Amino acid sequence: MLNTVENSVAKKTAGLAVTYRSGFGSMWTTCPDSCPLKPESTSTTEIDRDYESAVRRAVPHKGVAFLFTHFLPETWAKKNKPGLAVFNFSADSLKQAAHYIRRGVASVVVVPESYWDDKPSHKVTTAHGVKMVRCPDELSGVGCAGCGGGTPLCARPERDYGIVFTAHGASRRKAGDSETPGGCYGSGGNVALHWRRLSQATQPDESDADKVQRFAKSLPPRRILRHHIVGDIGRA
Repeated sequence: MLNTVENSVAKKTAGLAVTYRSGFGSMWTTCPDSCPLKPESTSTTEIDRDYESAVRRAVPHKGVAFLFTHFLPETWAKKNKPGLAVFNFSADSLKQAAHYIRRGVASVVVVPESYWDDKPSHKVTTAHGVKMVRCPDELSGVGCAGCGGGTPLCARPERDYGIVFTAHGASRRKAGDSETPGGCYGSGGNVALHWRRLSQATQPDESDADKVQRFAKSLPPRRILRHHIVGDIGRA
């Protein structure tokens, strides 16, 4: 199940086109069972290959698109390339993020609230020998639309640094601890309400793959598209 929003009004994603993806009857089943942030088992282990291919190509004309996925990079059909939607691997730890960044994989990671307390800089640090950049919105409120001068850091396919998000929201303590399930920010608040409604909607005849392609093509040139405010590329 896929919902598309041409102009987000949320604080961080204001002005972006965004999507939400859920399983039919369940919020979580597009997410891999291996994700430590979800509060319940999904039994999802496979990527929806038709959707993966479609979302890779779902980029506005002369614009950029990006997403976050908990599926391991080894399971992706293609690597990141200019002109395609950028897949960001959501790592479980700084060590895992650094491992994949050294292999050329765009990666992000969530850290506990206290992570920056003893750091010389609250903007940039190094972890396991790899540069880590804090999400600019956390300090300046710039939002995704203003990040990187209009090309968000997360939409840059060939970067040699990781993006660090500080745990936030009602589940921030769990999000900062990969050993404790239930830290997904999508499990509470308005995001959860929207996600839950989507999972209970009537399954349309149009597939998620067809819908995401149609949506991207309908957007004006030079737009920024963030796929999956919540959800992933799994076979629901």
